[in-house]
Amino acid sequence: MHRYKAAASGPTNPSWMRAAGLAAYFGLMHRACLDAGPAGPVDAFAMVPSLSGRPLPHPLQALVDYLLPGVQAVPLAASTADRGDRDQRRAFQPDYFDVGDTGVVRGRHIVLVDDTWVTGSHLQSATAVLRQAGAAHVTGLVLARRLRPDWGTNGIFIAEQLARPYDVTACPVGGHAEC
Repeated sequence: MHRYKAAASGPTNPSWMRAAGLAAYFGLMHRACLDAGPAGPVDAFAMVPSLSGRPLPHPLQALVDYLLPGVQAVPLAASTADRGDRDQRRAFQPDYFDVGDTGVVRGRHIVLVDDTWVTGSHLQSATAVLRQAGAAHVTGLVLARRLRPDWGTNGIFIAEQLARPYDVTACPVGGHAEC
């Protein structure tokens, strides 16, 4: 996943194409599940911004614009807060993110798109900022999960829970076999 953000983002980058394919498949097969869920129809989206100083727009922004046509984009940016070292950046820190216009957020059901889940702290921190700004509901959508077998209980989780093959048709929203 990390290579999809390379300078040559887009159709010429195989890593970007894989990430785009995951997002496109989700959009085509599971978008209705988002709207039918307990939070109601999606009416806004945001991307979890990079904390490494990568300039906006996010490499997946155009794809999300395409998959969620007519849905309002929420300007979520990395704040100027001191982020310390890599381990500190992996902690729950809502002050790492900033919502530019809270009027765009207030009362909305926002889909928050993150490219990769490592510890979950970025998605959770960005969710907290959106909720503080007035979002009624925030639904997290993560394209990939990165697991280090030697970290915490990941080795056990991988051995016990990931023994079955990944099924792209399984609904990540409702947990049922298909939408």
